[in-house]
Amino acid sequence: LDIFPAAEIFILGERGQGIRAMFLLDSGATTSILPIGDADALDIKINQNAKMVVRGFSGEETFGYKQTVAIVLNGMQFRIPIIFVDAMVPRVLGRDGVFTKFAIIFDESARRTGFFSAPREKKIINSIFS
Repeated sequence: LDIFPAAEIFILGERGQGIRAMFLLDSGATTSILPIGDADALDIKINQNAKMVVRGFSGEETFGYKQTVAIVLNGMQFRIPIIFVDAMVPRVLGRDGVFTKFAIIFDESARRTGFFSAPREKKIINSIFS
Protein backbone atom coordinates (compact mmCIF):
# COMPACT_ATOMS: atom_id res chain seq x y z
CA LEU A 1 0.00 0.00 0.00
CA ASP A 2 1.46 3.32 -1.07
CA ILE A 3 0.21 6.21 1.03
CA PHE A 4 1.55 9.73 1.36
CA PRO A 5 1.54 11.90 3.33
CA ALA A 6 1.75 9.32 6.08
CA ALA A 7 2.74 8.88 9.70
CA GLU A 8 3.62 5.79 11.65
CA ILE A 9 1.67 5.78 14.91
CA PHE A 10 1.52 3.42 17.86
CA ILE A 11 -2.04 3.09 19.16
CA LEU A 12 -2.32 1.94 22.77
CA GLY A 13 -4.93 -0.62 23.69
CA GLU A 14 -6.90 -1.01 26.88
CA ARG A 15 -4.58 -3.58 28.47
CA GLY A 16 -1.20 -2.10 27.62
CA GLN A 17 -0.92 -3.79 24.25
CA GLY A 18 -1.05 -1.82 21.06
CA ILE A 19 -0.60 -1.80 17.33
CA ARG A 20 1.82 0.14 15.15
CA ALA A 21 0.21 1.31 11.93
CA MET A 22 0.64 3.71 9.04
CA PHE A 23 -1.93 6.51 8.85
CA LEU A 24 -2.76 8.74 5.93
CA LEU A 25 -2.50 12.38 7.06
CA ASP A 26 -5.60 14.27 6.02
CA SER A 27 -5.77 17.96 6.85
CA GLY A 28 -9.31 17.93 5.46
CA ALA A 29 -10.44 15.38 8.07
CA THR A 30 -11.50 16.79 11.40
CA THR A 31 -11.38 13.49 13.31
CA SER A 32 -9.10 10.49 12.87
CA ILE A 33 -10.67 7.23 11.73
CA LEU A 34 -9.85 3.56 12.10
CA PRO A 35 -11.62 0.45 10.87
CA ILE A 36 -13.78 -1.08 13.60
CA GLY A 37 -11.64 -4.25 13.55
CA ASP A 38 -8.81 -2.24 15.13
CA ALA A 39 -10.97 -1.74 18.24
CA ASP A 40 -11.14 -5.53 18.64
CA ALA A 41 -7.36 -5.85 18.15
CA LEU A 42 -6.82 -3.18 20.82
CA ASP A 43 -9.41 -4.69 23.19
CA ILE A 44 -11.33 -1.41 23.16
CA LYS A 45 -14.98 -1.76 24.03
CA ILE A 46 -17.07 0.27 21.60
CA ASN A 47 -19.46 2.69 23.28
CA GLN A 48 -22.74 1.98 21.45
CA ASN A 49 -24.08 5.34 22.68
CA ALA A 50 -21.38 7.10 20.64
CA LYS A 51 -22.84 5.88 17.33
CA MET A 52 -22.78 8.48 14.58
CA VAL A 53 -23.14 8.83 10.82
CA VAL A 54 -19.82 9.21 9.00
CA ARG A 55 -19.53 10.62 5.47
CA GLY A 56 -16.42 10.64 3.36
CA PHE A 57 -15.64 12.84 0.41
CA SER A 58 -17.76 10.55 -1.81
CA GLY A 59 -20.81 11.40 0.31
CA GLU A 60 -21.46 7.73 1.07
CA GLU A 61 -22.76 7.18 4.60
CA THR A 62 -21.64 4.59 7.10
CA PHE A 63 -21.67 4.36 10.89
CA GLY A 64 -18.89 4.96 13.35
CA TYR A 65 -18.29 5.14 17.08
CA LYS A 66 -16.31 7.99 18.59
CA GLN A 67 -13.83 7.07 21.31
CA THR A 68 -10.78 8.68 22.89
CA VAL A 69 -7.59 6.68 22.37
CA ALA A 70 -3.98 7.07 23.50
CA ILE A 71 -1.37 7.21 20.75
CA VAL A 72 2.37 7.68 20.48
CA LEU A 73 3.56 9.93 17.67
CA ASN A 74 7.05 11.36 17.27
CA GLY A 75 7.98 10.15 20.76
CA MET A 76 5.04 11.93 22.41
CA GLN A 77 2.13 10.11 24.04
CA PHE A 78 -1.26 11.83 24.10
CA ARG A 79 -4.96 11.12 23.66
CA ILE A 80 -7.00 11.92 20.56
CA PRO A 81 -10.59 11.40 19.44
CA ILE A 82 -10.94 8.55 16.94
CA ILE A 83 -13.99 7.27 15.12
CA PHE A 84 -14.03 3.50 14.65
CA VAL A 85 -15.86 3.06 11.35
CA ASP A 86 -17.99 0.03 10.55
CA ALA A 87 -16.68 -0.24 6.97
CA MET A 88 -13.52 -0.94 5.01
CA VAL A 89 -11.66 2.34 5.48
CA PRO A 90 -8.01 3.38 5.54
CA ARG A 91 -6.49 4.59 8.79
CA VAL A 92 -6.71 8.38 8.61
CA LEU A 93 -5.08 10.90 10.93
CA GLY A 94 -7.26 13.99 11.17
CA ARG A 95 -6.61 17.36 12.79
CA ASP A 96 -8.33 16.98 16.20
CA GLY A 97 -5.84 16.51 18.99
CA VAL A 98 -2.86 16.22 16.64
CA PHE A 99 -2.24 19.18 14.35
CA THR A 100 -2.08 21.75 17.18
CA LYS A 101 0.76 19.82 18.85
CA PHE A 102 3.12 19.92 15.87
CA ALA A 103 4.43 21.95 13.01
CA ILE A 104 4.05 19.50 10.13
CA ILE A 105 6.14 19.58 6.96
CA PHE A 106 5.45 17.53 3.86
CA ASP A 107 8.50 16.76 1.70
CA GLU A 108 6.76 15.59 -1.46
CA SER A 109 9.93 14.94 -3.48
CA ALA A 110 11.33 12.56 -0.85
CA ARG A 111 7.88 11.31 0.21
CA ARG A 112 8.39 12.00 3.89
CA THR A 113 6.56 13.88 6.60
CA GLY A 114 8.15 15.74 9.50
CA PHE A 115 6.48 16.41 12.84
CA PHE A 116 8.22 19.15 14.79
CA SER A 117 7.27 19.87 18.38
CA ALA A 118 10.36 21.32 20.07
CA PRO A 119 10.25 25.10 20.64
CA ARG A 120 13.49 25.61 18.68
CA GLU A 121 12.16 23.69 15.68
CA LYS A 122 8.87 25.57 15.75
CA LYS A 123 10.76 28.87 15.97
CA ILE A 124 12.71 28.04 12.79
CA ILE A 125 9.53 27.03 10.96
CA ASN A 126 7.70 30.16 12.14
CA SER A 127 10.56 32.32 10.83
CA ILE A 128 9.93 30.95 7.34
CA PHE A 129 6.37 32.28 7.44
CA SER A 130 7.31 35.68 8.87
